[in-house]
Amino acid sequence: GAGRDASVGRLVRELEGDGEVVACEGDPPCPLRSACRLRAALRDAQEAFYAALDPLTVADLVASPTGPLLVGLSDRPSG
Repeated sequence: GAGRDASVGRLVRELEGDGEVVACEGDPPCPLRSACRLRAALRDAQEAFYAALDPLTVADLVASPTGPLLVGLSDRPSG
């Protein structure tokens, strides 16, 4: 969906990218990557994070009481 019906999980995936939490294949790649137990755990945790956000929509985030508070923040002078 788009706009207010957009999934927060999908939006965060798009904004953050779907890369790993830790750059195991970075430059240089981690020497432990082939035998690391942390990598799979981090991948599972990342998917659980997104799964928790998937049911939320933009409409959920701007519903009362949060929406009016957000509008109030945008009315404040910057600086």
